Amino acid sequence: MRPTSSFSAALALALGALVPAPLLATGCSSSESAADTTGPAGAGGAAGAGGSAGQAGDAGAGGEAPAKCDTKGVSKGPWVVATDGTSAKIRWQTCVPGAKDVAITPEGGGTATTAAATETSYELTNAYKSVLTDAPQDLPGAYYLYEAALTGLAPASCFTYAVAGEAARTGRFCTARAAGDPFTFLAMGDTNPALGHTASTVTAVLAHKPDFTLHGGDMQYYSGLETWASWFPMIQPLLSSGAFFPAVGNHESEKPDEYEGYFKRFFGGAGFDGQNEYYRFTSGGLWFFSLNTQLDFDAASAQGQWFTASLADAKKQKGFRGSVVFLHRPFFTCGDSDHHPTEQASLEPAMKDGGVKLVLQAHMHGYERFEINGITYVTTGGGGGAIGDVDASLDRPECASRKVSGKYPHGTILDVKPTTLEGTVIDEKGFTRDTFSLPL
Repeated sequence: MRPTSSFSAALALALGALVPAPLLATGCSSSESAADTTGPAGAGGAAGAGGSAGQAGDAGAGGEAPAKCDTKGVSKGPWVVATDGTSAKIRWQTCVPGAKDVAITPEGGGTATTAAATETSYELTNAYKSVLTDAPQDLPGAYYLYEAALTGLAPASCFTYAVAGEAARTGRFCTARAAGDPFTFLAMGDTNPALGHTASTVTAVLAHKPDFTLHGGDMQYYSGLETWASWFPMIQPLLSSGAFFPAVGNHESEKPDEYEGYFKRFFGGAGFDGQNEYYRFTSGGLWFFSLNTQLDFDAASAQGQWFTASLADAKKQKGFRGSVVFLHRPFFTCGDSDHHPTEQASLEPAMKDGGVKLVLQAHMHGYERFEINGITYVTTGGGGGAIGDVDASLDRPECASRKVSGKYPHGTILDVKPTTLEGTVIDEKGFTRDTFSLPL
């Protein structure tokens, strides 16, 4: 969800001297945090269905351009996307050409193997800063993205990895589980680590060791004290914990070139089928569908037609146990954000026929759980953004079906068991706030 400009200004004044120390950890050179010029003015991302466009970029190119990050080695990451039964993609970014190899070791022990990564350069043209000028800026210049595309991995297995010559740049991931296998995954949205609640929430939920994270969108906020340069080191514990599957939120396009230059470049191709904007993947007989609510997403849209056909196809696959949908803007909410019951109504027949058990949504900064026509809808937008008013729209018809709500930072742990999908909502102090069980 997008904070108002008055909120951002007040937040900057109130927290200017109190921002957590990790905000100043750039993962790059000190020159990146010292600069305070901004890129040219520009419109934000295109408006989503029923919503507004992202905020405009910072106005004006002030002063002399700062020096680009020039540290040798990894400046962002690593992270993992596109896991299936036998493959995965490990990515990281450098400021100058760097390490091109990564070592992979079975998590339970065994012989390490080395994989080579491909290098792709990308020229960023704008400098962007957050509302807090002490945050390291996103600076123009050429950057180098590395991707190690791993194949032939053991199925239903977990691995650790390390970028060559970078002892601290490590992580883990798991290949897709076999149908019927138990496993755990995490759902979380609207991470805003500069506000000080994301790190503690991540620590609490990672104790459950999820195979992967479904991110409901709005990963970082230029209007909430951050830049991508500050976001990566603060969120790295989450990125290192398992594969990362994001949905597109409105804050992925706050700046004119943010979606292409940052979000898509870092996380595009996270799944399979579909497009960068929407996709699917599977593990343990469950199918996961990421929808992009910045595009049209009713049943008549191109995205809706892909979703309907892909649900039907998944249901035909051997070992199918059900489907999970994750998206940014909620189908249903009683809180202080837009909702999309028209799109939900158009897609509900396909979701019910396609075995959708759970819809995970974000955008509204709080927690809600609805039970509507045999599908559970969970708003899990408590990843660290300023908590909103979960009761601002109680007059909406769907609110009669809301079972529980709460105003607290949180993540949702999902345990896939032989016959059930068990949800546990955990706040930043590690307390359980809600539980639910869905049949498989």
